[in-house]
Amino acid sequence: MWIVSPSRDHGWVISFGCKPTGRLRRLKVDTDPSSDTSPIDVPCVCGEVHRVTVSPYRRRRSADEAFDLEVTSLDELR
Repeated sequence: MWIVSPSRDHGWVISFGCKPTGRLRRLKVDTDPSSDTSPIDVPCVCGEVHRVTVSPYRRRRSADEAFDLEVTSLDELR
């Protein structure tokens, strides 16, 4: 017998490009970022700060999806 657990909220992911490394980076946000889509400055793992436009098109991340930086809310980066 299979028991299906209720869907868990795994937060939101904002993807952005890191030009110095040529890689796609992922910022995990615990709260829904759609209320404010103004640009934010994101400290990247490459050591630079990237200006990222928050798109209203975001997606929930699965439990096993990797991310590079995690914040509770975008207010932490403003």
